[in-house]
Amino acid sequence: MTKKRLLVGQTGETAARRYLEKLGYKIIESNYRCSLGEIDLIAHDNRTIVLAEVRTRTSSVFGSPEESITAEKARRLRRLALYYLQATRQDESPSRIDLLAVMLDKKSLEVQSIRHIKAILSG
Repeated sequence: MTKKRLLVGQTGETAARRYLEKLGYKIIESNYRCSLGEIDLIAHDNRTIVLAEVRTRTSSVFGSPEESITAEKARRLRRLALYYLQATRQDESPSRIDLLAVMLDKKSLEVQSIRHIKAILSG
């Protein structure tokens, strides 16, 4: 991964974290990693556990951040969420998977927009 791409991802995750905190979410974990992959942000929205996927772009040339969630990525997110909830003994708690789609200015990497889509995956 290039330095620029890594910086874009980190900038997007920081912006998403601040956005959720301003909404009153309590961040409980960042970049949770296990053998199945990584969950970008894990937070509490009142009593609901939110497992957040952050997708950051500086251009829509290759599609919007939302469009980057492929069927395979959706399957992986579901498996990761279930794994996390079971591993932390929270699988009976209300939970959902959210998407935070962050657009940055290509040159300055300033946040242009954040779109928060709750419960992106059903079933």
